[in-house]
Amino acid sequence: MAEIRIVTDSTAFLPQEKLDEYKIKVVPLYVNFSDEIIIDGSIENKVFFAKIRQSSKLPFTSQPSPGDFVKAYESIIKNGDEVISIHISSGMSGTVESAASAKKMLASDSISVVDSCSTSAGLAMLVTAAAKAIKEGKSRDEITTMLEKLKKKIKIYFVPATLEYLKKGGRIGGAQALLGTILQIKPVLMVKNGKVDVFDKVRTMKKALKRIVDELPEKTEGIQEVAILQAEAEETVVTLKNLIEERLPGIRSVIFDLSPVIGTHAGPGVVGLAFLQE
Repeated sequence: MAEIRIVTDSTAFLPQEKLDEYKIKVVPLYVNFSDEIIIDGSIENKVFFAKIRQSSKLPFTSQPSPGDFVKAYESIIKNGDEVISIHISSGMSGTVESAASAKKMLASDSISVVDSCSTSAGLAMLVTAAAKAIKEGKSRDEITTMLEKLKKKIKIYFVPATLEYLKKGGRIGGAQALLGTILQIKPVLMVKNGKVDVFDKVRTMKKALKRIVDELPEKTEGIQEVAILQAEAEETVVTLKNLIEERLPGIRSVIFDLSPVIGTHAGPGVVGLAFLQE
């Protein structure tokens, strides 16, 4: 009997046990240093960020090629199985475009490509929801329809230690307007319509963390967990976790490390939260 298989990209940064449990195939993005190309997720984050700090020039990231996706898709559809391919926002990367090109090259009606309009934990939440729906026996059309609804309910807020990484990486989006006042404020950013945008401007990290926690609902109804996003921000994570538990006692909060590709743009020291309220 034909199966539905999920393909995602490395920015979802799902743990290996979850990939194994749901038979999820990952097509990685790349981080390009002057002396080395690193496959996203193939290196420990501590090693990666140490390399970034030592590098005189910020590396650039690149999307998978259509050929990368063709290989992933062929390994699935050759067995008569179907594919739901869920990826980082097209407003942040050309990954969705590469996936769509691969589908066209294969001329296959067995592949559905979904733009998550998100990344990191937001993308991981959609991938996990799709995987669970497959186990429940839902069809590919039913699952893609569900994903289009769910992706509008994902909220991501984050506070970078500096805007310099977003600026150099070209992913600053609506936060461009903050550059002139970067020394006077602590920017609070959000993912809006699949792009990075300004949510608020405050004076201190403590106020910034309180500001994003205030966006959580006052009750846990419809929220299974809150993901705490971080890259090299362990101490700040503790503060954020305590603030979340004060607002929503008993809520499950999980620490979600950013993949090297996302960490390249957000920069070390970034912290944030993501949640999906059904």
